[in-house]
Amino acid sequence: MIKAVIIDDEQHSIETLRWKIENYCPEVEVIAAFDNPAEGVEYLRSHTCALLFLDIEMPRLNGFDVLEEIGAPLPFDVIFTTAYDNFGIQAVKFSALDYLLKPVQNKELKEAVDKHLHKSRRSVSSEQVDTLLQNVQAERQGRPGRIALASKESIEYVDPAEIVVCSSSSNYTEVYTTDGRKRVISRTLKDFEDMLLPFHFFRPHHSHLINLARVKEYVRGDGGYLVMENKMKVPVSKSRKESLLQQLA
Repeated sequence: MIKAVIIDDEQHSIETLRWKIENYCPEVEVIAAFDNPAEGVEYLRSHTCALLFLDIEMPRLNGFDVLEEIGAPLPFDVIFTTAYDNFGIQAVKFSALDYLLKPVQNKELKEAVDKHLHKSRRSVSSEQVDTLLQNVQAERQGRPGRIALASKESIEYVDPAEIVVCSSSSNYTEVYTTDGRKRVISRTLKDFEDMLLPFHFFRPHHSHLINLARVKEYVRGDGGYLVMENKMKVPVSKSRKESLLQQLA
């Protein structure tokens, strides 16, 4: 059994999540739940668990404060929960941590738990926590944080400005960076689009997402194509040509 803890300042949210876990995730046992985040912190300092369901928006201590109070590295995995797509979600996405939007959907809960089960490392490293907290600060200041590129071998952290092109490869994404490397990441291109569009990225083709600051040339023609700084040629869909030219103007 996976031992789990819930921290959420709303008791009804705790009870709803506990019920869903019991009925849809039989491999998970909720061993403790707290509507007072400070009490949750004290419990986690002296007890072990494998998975923490952690609300983001809470009075006195929010979810990020809770992790900072416990201190890294964290000997458990974390799934954030939040009532809406609010402040902090971008930082969570960038840091390659999981989250669930309330009301939590059964399917999404099962997928999050399954992902935890198949992780090679069911904990959160010091670098992951540090990156998350740095990204929270960056989000407060309206600037991009570092994005986690998680592969089977490692998690690397890069500035979005260092990404040249992201290309779809089934349920994976090939990420090309300014250092000439290609990394295959187990996230869809849509995931990268959701994260990077606010930071001067554009999807000129269903299979490619590009950093507009890294475009070297646009070659006109049937649909046309882009030549990137790393010499990659990226096709442009006819339906997206006009929007692209407006972005490049």
